[in-house]
Amino acid sequence: MAPPSPTLRRQVVQVYKDLLHLGKDYPQGYAYFQSRLHKAFSSQINLEDEQEIKKGIERAEFVKKGTDNSQSA
Repeated sequence: MAPPSPTLRRQVVQVYKDLLHLGKDYPQGYAYFQSRLHKAFSSQINLEDEQEIKKGIERAEFVKKGTDNSQSA
């Protein structure tokens, strides 16, 4: 199977960076958040199907939105 498109790769990297940035204010500390985020993304490293990758990006965006709302409250 062909590797995912460069556009999808950019989206994954961007959402990872966005979540890392949000993790700076995480109550249990940045190091805890970063290690958990890394594990979550690493567990999906073998995904090759573009639809599955898009689902993962959507899931990460959902988490990002939830984190944004909880920090602004």
